[in-house]
Amino acid sequence: MKVRNQRIVRVFLSASCGIAPCVTPVFLDTTYPYLSAGRRESPTSLASCNEAVDNQSAQGDASSESFEKLAERAKAAMDADHISEAIRLYTRATALQPNWPEGWWHLGTLLFDGGRFTEARDAFAHFVSVELKEPGPGFAMLGLSEFQLKDYAKALAALERGRNLGLGTDQAFVDTVLFHEGILNALLGKPEIALQRLTLAANEIAAAHPDAPKDAVFANLELLDAFGIAALRIAKLPASLTAAQIPLVRQAGRAQAWIALQDRVAAETEFKQLLTLYPSQPGVHYMYGVFLLKENPPGAVDEFRREIEISPSHAAARIQLALELLRIADYEQGLKYAREAIRLAPKNFVAHVACGRLWLALGKTDQSLPELQTAVKFAPGSPDAHFALSQALSEAGRNTEAAHERAEFERLKALADAADRLPTAVDH
Repeated sequence: MKVRNQRIVRVFLSASCGIAPCVTPVFLDTTYPYLSAGRRESPTSLASCNEAVDNQSAQGDASSESFEKLAERAKAAMDADHISEAIRLYTRATALQPNWPEGWWHLGTLLFDGGRFTEARDAFAHFVSVELKEPGPGFAMLGLSEFQLKDYAKALAALERGRNLGLGTDQAFVDTVLFHEGILNALLGKPEIALQRLTLAANEIAAAHPDAPKDAVFANLELLDAFGIAALRIAKLPASLTAAQIPLVRQAGRAQAWIALQDRVAAETEFKQLLTLYPSQPGVHYMYGVFLLKENPPGAVDEFRREIEISPSHAAARIQLALELLRIADYEQGLKYAREAIRLAPKNFVAHVACGRLWLALGKTDQSLPELQTAVKFAPGSPDAHFALSQALSEAGRNTEAAHERAEFERLKALADAADRLPTAVDH
């Protein structure tokens, strides 16, 4: 990805320098403490902020001319593709004016394009600490830099922060961020979220190619592999697949891509081929069961049970069975699968939600409450966990606590709905 040459976002500030925020953003304090730890002063009051501004203005009189010349020369070097010279000049310019977002952005993209990811990460970390209006693309580039450095948890956190703040209107950049969010969620054990991000990426790609939307999606083999990895619940990056794994993963990815494009007939055809070719491969029957849940629940139950025969430790198949059996009021059998899922994946909050709801359906409020409280503990940001707990508390007559959980459910659901409505590149 040639970030600099794609001109992903606008020039962030028309002025050649700016004033740094008086307090480093919390995200940077906790994730990149070296940015604030090296500062000799950290003004936190209005008076100290004003003093810092006065000192900066006094220093600017002596250095503004040299800074302006450096900035001009740096831009000219970058435009002429004199990369080493541009990096050197932007490094000098940002040292003179550390509160210059545009300089940090260009320095970061030049370093990123040159494969100097540690330095790029530091430049983008500086960028998001001084860019107040549109830091989203900087957080995204920070995440992409961390990805290259294999610090995957930090990479995912930064990418998510960037997407929530807004990525701008460059289609290729948005697609790249969504793709990396998807593969990182799959790697870090969140395949359902991975599928959501990859589905959004697929639909963006399709919308950007109205003449041949499906062809554009299926031509992207990396995206197909990412879909397959997430759908089969393989905790790997696409680049880590073995040659033996690729045919299975890609076939699964094709089926999932058809689902993303809302063509269930084509998806069914892909699944039939997948099941014929790989009838005993872990993950295949689970994936097909999820596909069948909406229109053929009994068939889905059969597929989940078949998955457990092939993969005895498959917790997700048991959770799906528990939830489906809850829906059809087979509570005792559902509880069996939910408890097995908890034994296999004790920190999976959905397993605890399923178990708690099944206990509640059986009239066992005392057994239900601990499971649902555990679910909220493991997933405090889950609206579903809070809603289920509110129901159990209400049944127990603990109405004040139930009202609190219901209010938290409403708050979290509103946040989730707002996030779903965030504009994407094709909306502009």
